[in-house]
Amino acid sequence: MRRIFIALAVLLIAVSFSSAAQSFTPIIEENSVDGLLLGAEGSYKLFAWLEPSLGLAYGLQSQKIRYKAGLSFGDIKLAILDWPRTPVLGRVGEAGVKAMLDLSQGLPFVRDWFGEGLWERELGGSSRSLVSGFFGTLWPWTEDLHPPEIAYIAWESHRSFALPFGIELGFSQQTLQGWWQLGVLPLEFRYSQTRLSLRRELLSLGVSYGTLENKGKFPGFLFVQGVKGESSSLKGEQFWRVQFERAFDVIAIPVTVPLLPPVELLAQGAVSLQVVSMGKTELPCCSTQGEGKLVWKNQLSWGLSVLISLDKLGTQARADFVFTRDGQFHFLFSF
Repeated sequence: MRRIFIALAVLLIAVSFSSAAQSFTPIIEENSVDGLLLGAEGSYKLFAWLEPSLGLAYGLQSQKIRYKAGLSFGDIKLAILDWPRTPVLGRVGEAGVKAMLDLSQGLPFVRDWFGEGLWERELGGSSRSLVSGFFGTLWPWTEDLHPPEIAYIAWESHRSFALPFGIELGFSQQTLQGWWQLGVLPLEFRYSQTRLSLRRELLSLGVSYGTLENKGKFPGFLFVQGVKGESSSLKGEQFWRVQFERAFDVIAIPVTVPLLPPVELLAQGAVSLQVVSMGKTELPCCSTQGEGKLVWKNQLSWGLSVLISLDKLGTQARADFVFTRDGQFHFLFSF
């Protein structure tokens, strides 16, 4: 009962803030630390270049109030936070100080010198780039009751190209350089991952690759990948991932909803394939010294899917009939 009252109090504070906010987003999500997380976040633009923001949420399992308060100056944002989601592998959230720089528009002298933006005009593409720096602690940290301070610089970029014959090409990259044990001798950890995707109408193909270095032995710093139908995931330092899906329309039925414009009930079917290959360094048997060997493990699944959705409302239900490499069948249902 106490948890419910605290959650309601946080919601009331968040809603009162949202009444004056220009952008408002309710938060109903779940993570392994907080359990169910309830709250809201919003922002208010004071001037054309100044925008404060605030997010508050309560975790029913952790019994902690999560927060993030930020101030944006044009493309620069500074924030203090204790919030889920972090680019560091193996961690759920972060608490500390964060600075972000949106480079989607590019720096003027870089754009003029390299001609950035030309490909957008020629191919009708778009781009988004973000650089962030962080100093603080990560959670959960089960290795020590007093989490060590860490720092990182992260960069992510997303680009899309409109190619002939209605083909859309997507390209994204994410890179992180981090340091921990800052009070003693800073130890490094880093990773980089790239994704390339092709889409034409209801046909999509995606290929991803990632690699990391963990010379500083940062705990839990590993890629985690899996496929539908497999109960366990693969962990390691390098991975390849291939996803293929061919969807097709089954039926569209007009639906009348009171006080809303006409919507359609859409039913789609799909054939999908997922393949993951993960490499992890393993030491020779009965040996604690010397170089390890990169051992690769694979997962594969394929199946049929049925997707029911209401356009314009963002509501959908999905049923998957999945077969794994060992011949097992799984039925999955999600909203």
